[in-house]
Order: sequence, then structure tokens, then C-alpha cells
Amino acid sequence: MKLYFKHFKIFFILLIVCGVITGIVAATLGSREKPEIVRTNKECLQTARVFDYGELLTDEEEAKLEAQIAKRQDECACDIILVTLNREITGQWTGLRDWADDFYDENLFGYDKPHGDGILLVDNWYSFGNYNGDTWLSTSGKAESGYSSSQIDDLLDEVCSIVNDDPYRAYSLYVDEVAKHLTPGIGFMKVPAGIAVIIALIVSAIYFCVHFFKAAAKDTTTPYTYVTNGAPETEEIKDLFLHKSVHKTKIESSSGGGGGGHHVSSGGFSHGGGGHHH
Repeated sequence: MKLYFKHFKIFFILLIVCGVITGIVAATLGSREKPEIVRTNKECLQTARVFDYGELLTDEEEAKLEAQIAKRQDECACDIILVTLNREITGQWTGLRDWADDFYDENLFGYDKPHGDGILLVDNWYSFGNYNGDTWLSTSGKAESGYSSSQIDDLLDEVCSIVNDDPYRAYSLYVDEVAKHLTPGIGFMKVPAGIAVIIALIVSAIYFCVHFFKAAAKDTTTPYTYVTNGAPETEEIKDLFLHKSVHKTKIESSSGGGGGGHHVSSGGFSHGGGGHHH
């Protein structure tokens, strides 16, 4: 009888603990709000973010991209610009890089301030060799520090893998991936109350099962479980320290700043970036 009472006692204690956990998790998940973001660059008078000089998009696609960018750049607090071209540019990569940086600088782009937080994709469809065109990604401000060279390569790989077949889909992907990568506090968005409670109940159920069965398992043995002929059986165990062997491995570390492809534009402003063929 006492054994059953002990089990019920454990049950009620764990039930109370689970209730507390449920309340804490639900309240925490349900109250975390996305921080308010306000654009502070008042000097940039350019309202457009899509410049389809290469005439690759329909009017409807261009309008949809403008609306998508307006939403996404307020989520990540970063200007997102798209430019298409179909013109010869001397110097290929350096020429396209300089063109992108100058376009960004001259229009005073930057979410927080002129030449501040922003990213620009310029896609030049002027035929060069066996490729349909060249693409350059120019980063500035927190986009520059937020994108390493390898991350820029990954983004451009995704865009260039589909841009020849569907430019609109590729540019829409660019906008979404940038916003996802640069959005601050993405884990602090408010969770609907119902989902928060479900998550809390799952956490509580796992906690309850682990601790309840662990407590029950402790009672499967008694003081006489390991007794033979009235005397306990024990095994003698000895630890023999014979020798010591130490292996040292050097861990390489590296550090760097400025993001991927750091350079200074002709206007004297810091940019990062990288380019791909497609």
C-alpha cells in the first residue's frame, strides 16, 4: 500500500511540475514579439527597387517583385535592390562590380543611412563566351558583414541555377533568401497561443514520462535483491593505472572582418560581393 501511495505521490508532484512548465513555455513563446523596425534613411529619394533595364520581366512580374521587396526589406531592415542589364561592360567582373557599387552609392541606398545596410543584385545578360550573362552581388553595411564569400557563392549558385529558365522565379528567390539570411531575431516572432500550448504540453509530457518511469524503476530492487544465502554478493573490482598516453592536436583558428569580397568603391565606400556566370 505504501508503495502505491509513493507512486501516486510522485505522480502528483510531477503533474504539478509539468503544469508549471506548460505555463512558463506557453507564456514565453506567446509573448515574444518581433522587434519593431523603422527605416531611418531619409536622404534616399529613390522609391523603386527593381530596375529592369534588360527588359526580362513583364510589368506584372516587376510589380510583384516590388511588393515582395517592400515587405521583405522591412523584415530584415536592409535595402534589397535588383537590376537587370543587357550591355557590354569593360572589365567583366571588375567592371560589373564597379557598376553595381556606383549604382548603389549614387542612389544613396541603405536602410539605416545613405551607403548603409543594403544588398544589390545586378544581372547582365550581355552574351559573353559560352554563358548567357554575368551576375554580381554587391553588399553594404550589415549585409557586407553578414555575408561571407562562401555564403555569397551559395546564394548566387541558387539564383544562377534557374535564372536562364525563369528569371522572375530566380529574382524572387534572391529576395526571399536575403531576407531570411538577414532578418534579426527570427526566433523571437510571436507564436500563436494554440501552438505555444501544444509545444508546452509536448515538453511537459516528455519530462513527465522520463521522470515518472525513472522513479518507478528505482523500486524494482530491494535490499535483498543481490543477497545469496543470507549474505550479499559483491564482486571485487580493481582499477590498475598502468601508464598515461597524451595526444595533442593543434586546432587551427582564423578570424576576419568585412564580409565576403571586401573592397572600397570609387566613391570611397565599403562593399563586399561576388560574381557568377549563368
